[in-house]
Amino acid sequence: MTDLSVIFPVFNNLAVAQVTLPLILEQDLPEGLSHEVVVVDDGSGPAMKAWLAGLDHPNLRLVTFQTNRGRSAARNAGVRASRGKAAIFLDSDVTVLRDFVAQHARALGVTPGIDPSALRPLISVGRVIDTPRLGLPDAAARPKQPFWLPHFATANVGVVRDLLDRVQETPDGPFDEVNFIRYGWEDLELEQRLVQAGAKRANAGAAVAWHHCPPFSLDNLPGMLRKEVERAEMARVFLAKHPNLAVRLMTQMTPAHRALWLLFSLGGLLNERRMRPVLGWLVARGRTGLAETLARLTVLNPTYMRHL
Repeated sequence: MTDLSVIFPVFNNLAVAQVTLPLILEQDLPEGLSHEVVVVDDGSGPAMKAWLAGLDHPNLRLVTFQTNRGRSAARNAGVRASRGKAAIFLDSDVTVLRDFVAQHARALGVTPGIDPSALRPLISVGRVIDTPRLGLPDAAARPKQPFWLPHFATANVGVVRDLLDRVQETPDGPFDEVNFIRYGWEDLELEQRLVQAGAKRANAGAAVAWHHCPPFSLDNLPGMLRKEVERAEMARVFLAKHPNLAVRLMTQMTPAHRALWLLFSLGGLLNERRMRPVLGWLVARGRTGLAETLARLTVLNPTYMRHL
């Protein structure tokens, strides 16, 4: 048994993983603590498979799918293959500092030699910072502002292993890979069951992950719209499984949310066709952040709301 297992799914993002994976493999840990990185290749093509096969690192464990099975199945496979007293879920498009695993260990109470049964039922929620730059920021500066614990998100979160074992959805693992087969909500659905099992949150704000978000472009808009349609489909599954007010608010299935998005889109008048020239004009002038915000308000979120 190792102390901490990092579950790290990848899928056809070779250029990104070549930057992010080495940083999570090479971590500075307190004496006596150990970690492993369980990379789950979710059916990638030959280039990714060849690169992963050529890696040789004592902390690396590799699980390979021949076909793409999705985020929930990949994470479940990572959990099954892991040997840690706690698991850290990390998306492959985030970059971390060398004390990342140590910060999660501190929040979860994982210390050298601790008996797994002595660990409290904790979830350590780390900080995720969106950035267009791949890799660490120039100064690798840790943010100083206070950190509010958001919802459980598998981009950067740790869970005590005993707690994960309590919420096994199927023999395959804790994530619901039967119902959540498209984009979105599978991590928040797991959080619902973790909380029902007695989980408490621990602030791991010092475990910072820089999430690579390529600048907004019109070429990416169709794919972003498809994700919103899938997210709406999975939101209906989420609410059907957990019909409570918290999930209704998370998924925006309220009259107030519907009215808000109708307002932002002027009742649907501001749609993709009408907004494309404006968004293109902003992108051409380097205002990609403003373009993305405007696209989310007038096109993306209204698309999500229409498909709920």
